[in-house]
Amino acid sequence: MLEAGAVEGAHAEVAEDTQVPAGSSDEFGEGWLGAVQAVTSRLTHIADRTVRQARATAAAAEPPPAVPSSPPRRSPNAVGAVGEERVHRVLEAAERIFVSLTGASTYDRDLSEEIIQVVLKCVSVEEQGGYVRRLEAFAETSRERLLKLYSRYGPGGAFADESHCYLTHQPESVVICERLDTVPMWLDGVWNDEIYAELVLDRFAKYWRFGL
Repeated sequence: MLEAGAVEGAHAEVAEDTQVPAGSSDEFGEGWLGAVQAVTSRLTHIADRTVRQARATAAAAEPPPAVPSSPPRRSPNAVGAVGEERVHRVLEAAERIFVSLTGASTYDRDLSEEIIQVVLKCVSVEEQGGYVRRLEAFAETSRERLLKLYSRYGPGGAFADESHCYLTHQPESVVICERLDTVPMWLDGVWNDEIYAELVLDRFAKYWRFGL
């Protein structure tokens, strides 16, 4: 994990090193930017691979879990599954917010539905009914933070790199920001259990919290 973190740090430095050497021709400048993009994409691949290998090694070294004497009880507030209607309502709200902040209307809606269905599992039963209003209130109070996030890493942003973290180009990112501020550990657990994207949430969380 330390090795993956070092690669992530290298990626951040390279991604910001987009300044073409002074006096260069337009053709050279295009090549320079292309090279930066190629290097950052490769670093992303290396970081992901390193985490996969580390987790596989750790899993192989762990002893088998003890069999409990009785089945563990779920939290009474946990949600086992989220219906399509609720997913669509939350996604429609997230889309309105995302488009108003970025002006972008092109994204992978199927991916949005898939991710929101998972993320809503860390919204308690009591919160589910009024979650759209909660999300809209969050977007209003966090508008400046969201604008900063998307202006740097979102569609057309100064450091936009969809291959590094696709969430900044998707409307469900608004929902993820709200959950990161509210129940970060619960979100992390649900995400790691159900979404195969080892470092995507970690990268996005850094963008949201620190602007890295």
